[in-house]
Amino acid sequence: MKILVDRLMTAAHPDRLRILGLCAHADLTVRELAEILDLRRERVARHVQMLARADFLCRNRQGPWCSYHLNAGGKDRGLVQFLVDLLPHDDGYHKRDLERLEAAQDA
Repeated sequence: MKILVDRLMTAAHPDRLRILGLCAHADLTVRELAEILDLRRERVARHVQMLARADFLCRNRQGPWCSYHLNAGGKDRGLVQFLVDLLPHDDGYHKRDLERLEAAQDA
């Protein structure tokens, strides 16, 4: 039970939930996430590291850069997908994040 509580506590932060929501839609670097979320890179990097350690995110190395995406094949893939599915589509932050992601991908 402690493992489940620890994993839920890892995800239980608004910024980390926003990161999961974005990484469910695209493979993103810390820099891209920081720009979309309008947060400092250091803060985003810290959140991404926590999510990767919890096996919620997968790291994809591309030369000197790393990008991250939702770990759909991890041991708790059901949990991470459940958390993403719980994100309200009418939430202002989530809606804006997805709009910014779409704009960044179009650029």
